[in-house]
Amino acid sequence: FVMLNSVNASELTQEEINYFKIIDLNNDGFVSIDEIYQSTDIIFQLIDTNKDNKISILELEDLKEIINILK
Repeated sequence: FVMLNSVNASELTQEEINYFKIIDLNNDGFVSIDEIYQSTDIIFQLIDTNKDNKISILELEDLKEIINILK
């Protein structure tokens, strides 16, 4: 009998838990389909900086640069 001190592959990382908490807009411990739609809309609006309802490669590059700065 060997005791393993490794993390179970099915356990969530702190980053995954943080993403869940961000999407759980009403903080009830569950993510509904409406919260997924709302979160996707919020993310889309943040990326679509020129507000043309389309995301361009340039907008994605700008987003990636912002994310790298924040790391």
